[in-house]
Amino acid sequence: GLYMPERIPAVSLERLQEWAALSFQELAVQVLRLYMEDEVPEPDLTRLVSRCFHDFTDPSVVPIAHVDGIHVAELFHGPTLAFKDFGQQVLCKLIDYFAAKRRLEVTVVVATTGDTGPAAIRAIAGSQNMRVFVFYPVGQISRLQELQMTTVDDPAVQVFAFEGGGDDMDAPIKAVLTDADMARRHRLCSVNSVNWGRVCVQMVHYFWSYLRVCGTVGHQVDVAVPTGAMGNLTAGMMAREMGLPLHTLIVGTNANDIAHRAFAQGDFSKQPMVRTLSEAINIQVPYNFERFLWYLAAQDAPTVHGWMHHMDQHGNLSFDQAQLQALGKGIVSARFTDTEMLEVMRRLWTEHKYLVCPHTAIALGAAAAHRHRDPNARPLVCLAPAHPCKFEQATRLGLGSEFWEANQDLIVPGHARSLCLLPERRSGLFKQGQD
Repeated sequence: GLYMPERIPAVSLERLQEWAALSFQELAVQVLRLYMEDEVPEPDLTRLVSRCFHDFTDPSVVPIAHVDGIHVAELFHGPTLAFKDFGQQVLCKLIDYFAAKRRLEVTVVVATTGDTGPAAIRAIAGSQNMRVFVFYPVGQISRLQELQMTTVDDPAVQVFAFEGGGDDMDAPIKAVLTDADMARRHRLCSVNSVNWGRVCVQMVHYFWSYLRVCGTVGHQVDVAVPTGAMGNLTAGMMAREMGLPLHTLIVGTNANDIAHRAFAQGDFSKQPMVRTLSEAINIQVPYNFERFLWYLAAQDAPTVHGWMHHMDQHGNLSFDQAQLQALGKGIVSARFTDTEMLEVMRRLWTEHKYLVCPHTAIALGAAAAHRHRDPNARPLVCLAPAHPCKFEQATRLGLGSEFWEANQDLIVPGHARSLCLLPERRSGLFKQGQD
């Protein structure tokens, strides 16, 4: 099973009002303290969080753009140009903090569909107490994402490719991490969103975005989230459980639509992987769904265990009407094909000169569809998880190769362009069926 906090701290409207004037870093300290209590003294946590965001290129950390009547929270101004920088920077530095105090060396194991691996590597860089093994599906991440991993020259960093889809490495990694003897001997840990710490950190940008757009604290806001493994969506659900006035969470998926089918139809069944242009959310079984089941089961662990055992054995779960209504309370969802996603990218550039990654396009498409179904005066935030420069193929298909070639200075930051000049190194390739 996955860890969940023993209790969910409540955040009052009065406290939210007090937080409205805080910087992103100050807000992060306040949110995280609610879960850490005295585990990390506040002065230590303040210094640690400050270190996490000093490489972000926007002084606000998360700027809010305004596009077509929607507020876009740009989560891609970190060192690897993706929202995974938030969770990885804080989580990895917390692991390093405790490893240093206990004089331990920790081995981090990461499976990535594109952004988690680079962010973990960057967060761990320079640590004397951590090493990292990263695994990515060959041919199923963008070239820039691959270069962000394979050009790192650090003996503490080992990068492996594997044949198969994004889910195919989850089972062996889960087996390794849940082998108590192996995990203890090698001091193994995960920094994928299976780790509660990642989810906890990602709550912060929900609080931050809400306080930027709500108008008056207490007014409700809707949030659209591109959804794969459901870690970011889980953070939104947990923020709402804490008291953040989020009315509707809008789930956007690609053709790998298990999250959409679960919330819309009560069908949580594994289907064959479909290759899409939004590679980072090519997920067949989102493991964070277990955390939604925890609430559906009224926090009854045996019930959740039974459901997940059935899923492991049969590859499917189904829910009756009452369960579906409870599961989908305050959640709507939409599914987008590559063709539909590319049309959103084109329209946003043509009409607003706003360039987005394919995952942001899916979330904006889902947000627009929700607004059409439910026209209201609530502010609507879309989470933009990655910089468009990380998705050359989608940008070329959406806006044309001529656009890509002619606008390199606009599209690709200088530090990303320089990666193609560096030598690459990989530690190996795992073939399907290989032990």
